[in-house]
Amino acid sequence: EIPKRDWSSDVCSSDLPTDDILLYGTWSRGFRPGGINRRGDVPDYAADFLTNYELGWKTTLLNGALRFNGAVYQQNWDQFQFSFLGENSFTVIQNGPDARIRGVEMDANLTAGGFTFGANGAYTDAVTRTDLCTTVTCDGTGDDVVSPSGTRLPITPRFKASATARYTVPVGAAKAYVQGLVAHQSSAASDIRRRVAETGTGRLVDPSQLIGRLPAFTTANIALGMEWSNYTLEVFARNVTDERGQVARFIQCGSCYQRPYAVPITPRMIGIRGGAKF
Repeated sequence: EIPKRDWSSDVCSSDLPTDDILLYGTWSRGFRPGGINRRGDVPDYAADFLTNYELGWKTTLLNGALRFNGAVYQQNWDQFQFSFLGENSFTVIQNGPDARIRGVEMDANLTAGGFTFGANGAYTDAVTRTDLCTTVTCDGTGDDVVSPSGTRLPITPRFKASATARYTVPVGAAKAYVQGLVAHQSSAASDIRRRVAETGTGRLVDPSQLIGRLPAFTTANIALGMEWSNYTLEVFARNVTDERGQVARFIQCGSCYQRPYAVPITPRMIGIRGGAKF
């Protein structure tokens, strides 16, 4: 038998929430309406629903010098809508299986004199919970399974992280600064489908492999600037290494897997930016 315990004797002022610590929990639910497909021989698609559960914290520590925030969450996505190119290159929208998305996000910011350091990161585990079949209701044989339960959702990298460093120093009536940022994200699938019949041949193909994965990439930005009370001037370079990271891949027709297209991030950009307050 677990002995009774007087918990009140273990509580002190440092154990209680303060003005510098915010703890929260949220529950929310949203939906997207259903609709009709452009092709008359493709059935309508129904609404999908997403339910979100989240616990998080927001803190200000070290007399305001350190900020540390974070959240853990789970999202249940019921019969989510997804689209793909079908026969004759018509976009088809249909309901997929249920999915479960779990993740954690954190960010921290530290100020020490003229230095400011910031970092944030996220881990996302997004997978299907049921089989994706050629029809909404699977026939039970397994022959119509397009993606099995446990398939990771496309476009969503497992890891994303970035770090920023900034140094500010007074120069006369202005403040001069130099800033650098590095960001990274892991690879991700471009298509949720793993087994479909190719148009024209009928052979089974794997669109996720033929279209190709989104590779991991890392980018860096730098900036030099001056700030006055009413004016700002900055010289900046984004994507310094001219990394050709990809945010999506697609094909132009339902069976053109030999020529997938990639949507890249913005290439290297160098510029000057000014501003004024009125």
